[in-house]
Amino acid sequence: MKPQFHLPLTTRPEASSFAIIENAIQFSLHQGADLVASLAVARRHGHEAAEAYSDDDEFQADRFDRDVAAQLVRHLRERAERVGLDVRLVPIEAEAMSATIRLAELARAYDVTILENTELARPIVESLVFDSGRPLLLLPSADFYGRIDNIAIAWDGSATAARAVANAFPMIQSATKVTVICVGAAARRSECLLDRYTEALKHSGLDVALAAVHSDGEDVTTIIQDNAIEGHADLLIAGAYGHTKLREAFVGGVTRSLLDNLRIPALLSH
Repeated sequence: MKPQFHLPLTTRPEASSFAIIENAIQFSLHQGADLVASLAVARRHGHEAAEAYSDDDEFQADRFDRDVAAQLVRHLRERAERVGLDVRLVPIEAEAMSATIRLAELARAYDVTILENTELARPIVESLVFDSGRPLLLLPSADFYGRIDNIAIAWDGSATAARAVANAFPMIQSATKVTVICVGAAARRSECLLDRYTEALKHSGLDVALAAVHSDGEDVTTIIQDNAIEGHADLLIAGAYGHTKLREAFVGGVTRSLLDNLRIPALLSH
């Protein structure tokens, strides 16, 4: 059974980059997965359509969207054909206000959705994390090799963290090494569970290292990413938004800090 990876291609609020296309192709190849690319197509009705197309600025914007979409699709198909990856393209028809909702609904059909982490993409990222019920592979704006041999797990003993690791299975089947990173109070609070968890990972055949570190007032997200990068991790697995949307909006949290300064490919799951 082949994993099914999903790559949303967008023209608004910003166009998808060629880098995210290349990264999605490489991750799919190394994981033996099929890649499905979705492309949002704006839908207009009645007088709204007539008014929009009577406005020259709006017409030019629509034409720009079509041109950019065509370039993205052409680049995707050319790169996929060059490396021998079969790519399917799925159009999404949705009105502008509901596009992110439709994207989250579509993501439920696939094992992992791959997205580039940018400030303008934040509403899409949060919609996918909260509403798709599927894990999100979030990538910094850089090129990555795609192979996942060494993984890092941000562990605090919570159900959210446990679920994230379970949902990451399609991405970590080829891994041989794992570093479990537990910071500050979380390490002390879940000490017994942490031992059981690392023991279970070892019995699954992984080479396991434990990084139980003190924060000493330093930002937890910085500590987690520093340890993952120092351990040469190809992927960081983290539970996303352990609280409700409203509470996260007020208190922030590790996830929001991670989105603000992502330095390593991260698989997030809520």
